[in-house]
Amino acid sequence: MARSEKILIVEDEKGIRILLSDVLSSEGFEVISVKDGQESLDQMEDSKFDLVITDINMPRLDGIEMLKRMKKAGRKEKVIVITADTLDRRLEDGELPSVLTQLQKPFRIDNFVDVVIGAMASSK
Repeated sequence: MARSEKILIVEDEKGIRILLSDVLSSEGFEVISVKDGQESLDQMEDSKFDLVITDINMPRLDGIEMLKRMKKAGRKEKVIVITADTLDRRLEDGELPSVLTQLQKPFRIDNFVDVVIGAMASSK
């Protein structure tokens, strides 16, 4: 089933990035995946996304700084955060855009897909 929604995955761990991209592509989403926050901002210069799925702890430009820059730029994408550290208080920063969901690593792929589909359904 082809979908029109476009998703940006921001994850520094190559295996996880490929897995998430493959799973969402098989669900019919258009998926772009990048390895850090700087690459995500570069992608956003040229494209609009319906959803950004991001890790927090990444080299070069982490997810927190990326999200702050998204908010400053007026980006309207929905955001799902995937992180091993759910107690990260930086996620409570008022300079961040609203985060729909936080998924704690490790997570089940079927749960991940359900969360993404739910996020997309809430935009209709």
